[in-house]
Amino acid sequence: MAYVLYENLGGPDDVLSKIRDFLLSKDFTILNNCTADLDINGSGSSDGKVLAVKKNDIYAVFRSANGKVIFDSQQNSQQAYGIGLIGATNYTVNPPSGKWFDQPNATVNNAQQVIGAGIPVNQNGNYRLWCNYAVDAKNSTYMVMISLELQKGLFQHLAFGETQKVGAWTGGMLVSGSKNSYTMFPTGWSVDELFAGSNHLFGMSANPSTFLRIDVDAAPLRLKPVLWAAAGPASGVCSTGKILATPLTNLDAFSAGWFPKVPHYAYLQSQSVGDYGRNVNTANCISVNLPIVLYIQRDPDSLMNFSQVGYVSTLYSISMRNVAPTSFYEIAYRKSGNLHQVFPHVKRAGMFGYDGLSIMQ
Repeated sequence: MAYVLYENLGGPDDVLSKIRDFLLSKDFTILNNCTADLDINGSGSSDGKVLAVKKNDIYAVFRSANGKVIFDSQQNSQQAYGIGLIGATNYTVNPPSGKWFDQPNATVNNAQQVIGAGIPVNQNGNYRLWCNYAVDAKNSTYMVMISLELQKGLFQHLAFGETQKVGAWTGGMLVSGSKNSYTMFPTGWSVDELFAGSNHLFGMSANPSTFLRIDVDAAPLRLKPVLWAAAGPASGVCSTGKILATPLTNLDAFSAGWFPKVPHYAYLQSQSVGDYGRNVNTANCISVNLPIVLYIQRDPDSLMNFSQVGYVSTLYSISMRNVAPTSFYEIAYRKSGNLHQVFPHVKRAGMFGYDGLSIMQ
């Protein structure tokens, strides 16, 4: 199996250490082994740990938060407990600013602040952590999906890995999370408060939490170079200046004027809490694995023209109507053992209805 389950976990540092153990077991190179990190506001005290890993051309950097913000732009600092994630093209242990996220070609927004994905982790929790590492041998790509069960049946996800490319282009790292670095800290720990600010993993949102490393047309040559695209509007706290389009979407984003005109699953997705969507397979009453396609905004931005650049490797959109969270289902009955593990984006029959994900085993 591609997954490992860790149980009875405590706060952010404990969860981060298990992420480290899992990635080490999958032959990632550990560049920073959960070392203590100073508060970014310059107090001189340590309030979290840094984990940095590498495989192929992918550099992923995590930071735990234990009461203080870990990015320059964040909300709800009174509940600053969680784990943040950024992508980069290299790693330095001692960045020029002294801040953990100041890494080569890290994701930055229009104001040149480093942004990324994140999940909340209550310091008083008792959690189950599902870690998946799925490899698409045909296309030589991989995807890591980290799923933390905050409450029974309620999940928050972080993911990173390699794009299954269409054509040849510079870049390819994908980073996504249930929340972005701005919204990762909730106002409290109730179900409604944890839902707030959450997105579909690898989905479109007015406040995006999915980012793709790609050189697009002349974007890298701008006065403020654009090296990453974000799955949301061109302006906003977690917008980069280039739009990444995917077929999955928060429904409020689908009705917005900036929403790209690309093929999408909005009508197949759940339209409300009780709607199980249109992606239930009538042949076997389970679900169809729908690929998550990636499109990129081309120059000039104002024309809103998009080109397909690839797919999210080994991870698919499904309906959770007839499957239980963390269970496995066989996608190809003629090939025994071809299994996928399934998760809701947040909670089955919650804010996103029965929208879910499957990841190849």
